[in-house]
Amino acid sequence: MSEKYKDSELLVRQARREDMAAVAEMIQELADFEKMPEGPKLSVKDLERDCFDLQPAAFRCKVAELPSAGHIVGYAIYFPTYSTWEGRALMLEDLCVRRGARGRGAGGRLFDAVAEEAAGIGSRLDFHVLEWNPARAFYEARGALNLTQREHWCYYRLAGDALHALARSTLN
Repeated sequence: MSEKYKDSELLVRQARREDMAAVAEMIQELADFEKMPEGPKLSVKDLERDCFDLQPAAFRCKVAELPSAGHIVGYAIYFPTYSTWEGRALMLEDLCVRRGARGRGAGGRLFDAVAEEAAGIGSRLDFHVLEWNPARAFYEARGALNLTQREHWCYYRLAGDALHALARSTLN
């Protein structure tokens, strides 16, 4: 196969219910890459419910497929968000391409498809990348700005025991 996928070799499309098993596998591959193998807690059924059964869906998903081989080589999970300064936007939660398919353009095609959708509904696409991940260069080459460096934004999370303790304290 050529170094880059030809348009006829790679199809980027909205995910279907039957794609969620492959997406779940790649979520685990991404967690392994990010050195967090115990991270993913969702099942295929959870992904199917949250993407296809909830109204509105909790997330959207695009996949990169090699139609001739009949398998999924990448995915992007994203969801609507809102900026009080700029209005509607999208948040890209994950973008992952299987190890054997990297470097051929699938990631770029997935990212560009999500960015195009974001441009169609609003003015921005937000996402976060681990500091050590070499994919940062990929995003920066597409014009993404590192807000930690540029605007000094810090990304926070309240989860697990701390979240539940806070919730219990507000009920008392």
